[in-house]
Amino acid sequence: HMRIAIVDDNVRERNELDKRIKILLSRSALNAETVEFGGGKEFIAEAKQNNFEVVFLDIYMEDENGVEVAKELRSFDRNCILVFTTTSTDHALDGFKVRALQYLVKPYADEELNAVFKEII
Repeated sequence: HMRIAIVDDNVRERNELDKRIKILLSRSALNAETVEFGGGKEFIAEAKQNNFEVVFLDIYMEDENGVEVAKELRSFDRNCILVFTTTSTDHALDGFKVRALQYLVKPYADEELNAVFKEII
């Protein structure tokens, strides 16, 4: 059973990604659940209790930087697959330091999400 976190302070973008992931999950017959978070603090608190296999993490959030959230995640979870969702690749080098699998630059096409999903599987 796979747990997938979606961390984005934009509700519309979070819901949209959740919907798209659920479609991919149903196609791949993977047993997985998605959990949405409006910010990194809630996500980190939950991830410490109950680990996630995958996180889609927004970099530019209202009061938080996703790269900092990722560093905190890596301090206790080395294995969670990290995918940054962002409007810019400015932080590509930082992403490398926290072992991000991939970047999805918003707005990303279904093909891009599908490709990342294949990599995850």
